[in-house]
Amino acid sequence: MDSLKILEQDAGTEIRVYLVSGRLDESTFPLFKEKVLDVSHANNTVLNLSDLKYVSSSGIRAIFELKNRLTGEGKKLLLTEAGEKVIQIFNLLGLWKPFAHFEKEEDAIAACLKN
Repeated sequence: MDSLKILEQDAGTEIRVYLVSGRLDESTFPLFKEKVLDVSHANNTVLNLSDLKYVSSSGIRAIFELKNRLTGEGKKLLLTEAGEKVIQIFNLLGLWKPFAHFEKEEDAIAACLKN
């Protein structure tokens, strides 16, 4: 079983990028909550999902909770480099369209810099 790993880095003054890898499900939610959900955020948060192998409905709920929190604070959440399996799960639940998503991390960062 893959565990969840989260690497974070700043990609500009108001851009924080999280590289999420492994599995985001009910058993790994506490780590996601500690490292991503419960921290203060820059104006732009990018979740790079290129190494995310699996996301459950509870994992999607956690990402949606992050989106709603940031939106309420006037901040943005952008998803990038999600694999086909991850996108399929989002689409199955009808939850891909509400997110700003980009094929490449650089494109998401560039979109943050435009605003």
